Amino acid sequence: MTRLSERREPTRWVAEDAPTFAVVGKVNMGKSAVLATLLEEDDDAVIRISAEPGETTRCQRLSLVLDGRERLRFIDTPGFQQPIEALRTIRAMGADDARGPGPDTLARFVARYGDSDEFVDECRLLAPIVEGAGVVYVVDPGVRLHDAFLAEIEILRLSAGPRLAILNPHAESDDASRSTQTNEALWRDELGKAFNLVRTFNAFEARFAARRDLLAALNQIDERDRNHLDATLALLDTEWEERRDEAAERILRFLGTVLRLREHTNYVDDGAPEAARKKALTEANRRYFERIAELERETTNDLLALYRHRHTRAEAAELMTDELDLSHDETWRRFGLNRRQLTFAGAATGAAGGTWLDVATAGHTLGLATLIGGGVGGALAWFKGDALPTLNLSVGRPGAFGGRQLSLGPPKNPNFAWILFDVMLVRYRAIMARTHAARGDGRLAHQRSADEAESIVRQLESSRQKLLARWFREAQRNTEQGERDVQARKAIEATLAEIEQAMQS
Repeated sequence: MTRLSERREPTRWVAEDAPTFAVVGKVNMGKSAVLATLLEEDDDAVIRISAEPGETTRCQRLSLVLDGRERLRFIDTPGFQQPIEALRTIRAMGADDARGPGPDTLARFVARYGDSDEFVDECRLLAPIVEGAGVVYVVDPGVRLHDAFLAEIEILRLSAGPRLAILNPHAESDDASRSTQTNEALWRDELGKAFNLVRTFNAFEARFAARRDLLAALNQIDERDRNHLDATLALLDTEWEERRDEAAERILRFLGTVLRLREHTNYVDDGAPEAARKKALTEANRRYFERIAELERETTNDLLALYRHRHTRAEAAELMTDELDLSHDETWRRFGLNRRQLTFAGAATGAAGGTWLDVATAGHTLGLATLIGGGVGGALAWFKGDALPTLNLSVGRPGAFGGRQLSLGPPKNPNFAWILFDVMLVRYRAIMARTHAARGDGRLAHQRSADEAESIVRQLESSRQKLLARWFREAQRNTEQGERDVQARKAIEATLAEIEQAMQS
């Protein structure tokens, strides 16, 4: 989902081959937030989201572009400033019409006051509507419904075009939430008299499914564009699936890179070999985990860019030094598989290795290798599952001048790969939870809700755990996997889809 923006007012607002909607509302009712989330735009230079009134002072074109073509056009308009006075003037101008004021009256109002200093914002926001744009009216149901809003609703009703009203709640406190519930019924009753459809859309919480549903609602207010909008939704679904597939590929690539990662260092085997060895090990260990943190940050930033969060960045320090510190036993209790799951997954990988031996020996082991392999794999997982990571260490022979080379990595703990996978799934969930209306400090943060399970991989079905365990094992051995890579990517993609689905409920 991408956008086109136009800062200068064009000669025509309405597109010839793309449904066009003017997004209207009083200042600070959430128009810009709705557009930012709907169009996946987090750049303040394009859509400014601010608590300061009057941020949008001119109309701005924002377009949904899919497959290289403009599919929908939205016009971000300035808020009403004098709705009661404007309605009074419009009614006076239409007093001689047999059926009262209507679309022609609005056109005369814009023509008369468009070049004057009166009703500046009203003329600007009505110009696209007079030209033929539909209306998307955004209100905060937590705000009391008063006469100025009633005047806005009536002016927009006079346009007689397709009209969708959006209730965009801003409630944060319990008192504000109760106020929203009280006012919403009043808003719905009044909006239902003037609009084809009324929908609730929280721009700061809406996921992909909610954005899609809102776009689908446009079909219900003007059936003339049904075929075009159906095709647009199909393109939107295809693009989202392609993104998820690419996200799975990048996570798989990250896991493979880390599982094959080795850190090499040298030390001099002189008069104090143990001290030199310890110092070299400490430094190599630090570099090893710093490299993992950097790879995680790079992958997370790739995922952020994939989902159009261009102005949000992940912090490398969050992975290894805060809540996901691989040197802290709390991480190994909260993330990755539990001991029972590790046992079964370890047995599956051990059995897979034994099966290969049975095949290689033409079955002459009578299946004992499979049995033994499964037992050993499960036992190792059971005894090492809760242990802190101890890096595999390889010490080279002394060189001609007494120096030795150390090679470290990966950790011996079989839960290492699962914790890394959990880390990326937690990051993915945080990205899915972040809407483009959110600005903040531009950093991706994981804030776990009270009822949200910490480990995601523990919730995976057993068959998927076993499949991924085999892939982890072969990746750690730096073995070419071919078809198993494809299966692992599909398993990761299915997991990402499940995360998205869980967030909709």
